[in-house]
Order: sequence, then structure tokens, then C-alpha cells
Amino acid sequence: MIGFVVNPASGNGRGRKVWQQLEAVLRNREVSYMVRFTRGRLDAEQFALEWARDSIEVTIIVAVGGDGTVYEVANGIYSASVYLETNRITQSNQAAHPDPSYVPISTHCTKSLGHIPAGSGNDYARAHGIPSQPVFALEIVLSSTPNIRCIDLIKMNDRIAVNSIGVGLDGRIARVTNEASYKRLLNRLKLGRLSYVLSLVRVLFTYRTSSTALSIDGEPILADKVWFIATANIPYYGGGMQICPLADPVSGQAELCIVSAIHRVELLRVFPQVYKGTHIHHKGVTFYRGRSIQIDAKEALDIHMDGEMAGTTPVTIEVLPAILSIIIP
Repeated sequence: MIGFVVNPASGNGRGRKVWQQLEAVLRNREVSYMVRFTRGRLDAEQFALEWARDSIEVTIIVAVGGDGTVYEVANGIYSASVYLETNRITQSNQAAHPDPSYVPISTHCTKSLGHIPAGSGNDYARAHGIPSQPVFALEIVLSSTPNIRCIDLIKMNDRIAVNSIGVGLDGRIARVTNEASYKRLLNRLKLGRLSYVLSLVRVLFTYRTSSTALSIDGEPILADKVWFIATANIPYYGGGMQICPLADPVSGQAELCIVSAIHRVELLRVFPQVYKGTHIHHKGVTFYRGRSIQIDAKEALDIHMDGEMAGTTPVTIEVLPAILSIIIP
């Protein structure tokens, strides 16, 4: 059975309209499904957690919404796997003769993630080739032999990101964007991708760069006048920007983009290049790859995970390889 987690508010109400299209198809084809609707923050995560932890019937959990909905549903699936693993380890340790064939299930989440894009940015869908047309995306999920791909996740504290983690200016922009009234207006006009651009202009001329200390797989790196650090699992970021064009969610490593030692006017001039990925040639942009990353700075820097605020530095980031099963074309 398929479980749908629907965020009706995503894309400024597009989620509700998308579900109406999907529901008509599901009923017409007599597909067995369950559905739950979010009303607020972390609802999607809780619904996914309950299905992934407690339901034998639900084998696929579909996030209907934007990148924020995917983030919450993925966290629910991951948290359920951690919970089930902990219980199995406890039972195994309590047994008189532990099963030698036991393999911790944290190496693979127990439910598959499907997605119907209905947000403003839809970077996850863009990266994995999921159609923007809801009915076409649904056909992928309903396939008798769905195409499964096991992707990496990026872990910070007890939470995971599916797309990326941003530190510094980008974290500040994410916070401003999420609080901005123009985000809703632009979503209504189907111009949601411009929200990030407007927030960048708002923040850029008051933001102060910072000296930052990093460790990537044990190698120390000092960076001066850092604007932001993006740790990416996919190329796309902030509604279509190719911040890390070579990021690969099945590589077992995260791609890091560090922007530093560049004048703010120059940063604004270079910014449009990010949409084509040609910023990689600029002297103020440096790339690294790694599985374990530590980031600290003289002043606490804002952090976002998949566009959702997630605290401030210092932070330790870890790549969890091939842990989440997703359904793709």
C-alpha cells in the first residue's frame, strides 16, 4: 500500500490542487492508498515516522509538496529505521544466543520514498528527474516495478538532509526567505524561485564574512572572509541553482562549495552564474569532497538543512552512504 503525506500549503496552496488531481486518478484506478494532511511544521515527519515504524501495510511513503516536505518525510523514515535498529540491537543483546546473521538495518531505511513535486523550488525533483506534472510523477510511483535508487543522506546531529546543508550567508538567506511575505506572493505568481534572489539582495549588504576552520576527513582547512559553505548531496540548490554541479547522491561523499575572499559587489555580479554552474571557475570559489566535515567560526553562523533552519555553528556533518531508497523514473 502507498501512503501519501500531503502538504496542502506547499507552493502557496498548490499542494492542495495537486492532491485533487492525484486523488481522482487513484480512485479511478481503484488504487489502495492512505493519506494524511499536514497542518504545521513537523507534521509530515511525524506521519512518515508512524507509518515507517508501525505499519506493515505501507511500503512506499510519498511526499506531496516541496523540498521542505521531502525533508520532513525523509527524516521520519530515517528516524523510524534508527528506532527499529535500536530495538533489534536490544533484543539481540538480551538473547542467550544472539543471531550471528543479524545485520543492523540502519544500513538501509525500511520504507521507500516517493515524491510528487508541489513546491516553489523543487530541487529534489529536479535532481532526480521527477516530472513536474503531478499525474506523470504519480505514474512513476504506481509502476508495477518501480525503479529504486539507494541514495546517501547528510547527517547533522540527529537529523538528515536529502539535498544540502548551508552554513553562513546561505543559512541567513534561508531564514529571511522563510519569514518573507514576498515568498507567498511570488509562489502565487509561479515565480517562487525569485524568493531566494530577493532575500540575497536584502541580506548581502549587511552580512559580515567570517574566518572559518574546517576539517574534511581529518584534513584541517582554514578559510578567511567566508561568505558561505554549501555541503551538497545533489547539484541543485535554492530553486535551480547548480551550486555543486558535480554533487552525486550515490557517491558516498558530499560536495562542498566554499565562497570566500570576494567583495560583496563581485559576489552579486557572479551570482547569476550559479544557475548554469559556471561559477566554478571563479577564484573566490573552492570545492572539496568528504564524508566527515566539521565547521567552526569566530562567530556563530546560521545553518539550514534543505532550506529549513537548523541552528548555528559549530557543527559536525557526516555522510550516510546508500541508506535511503527512493523511487525515480
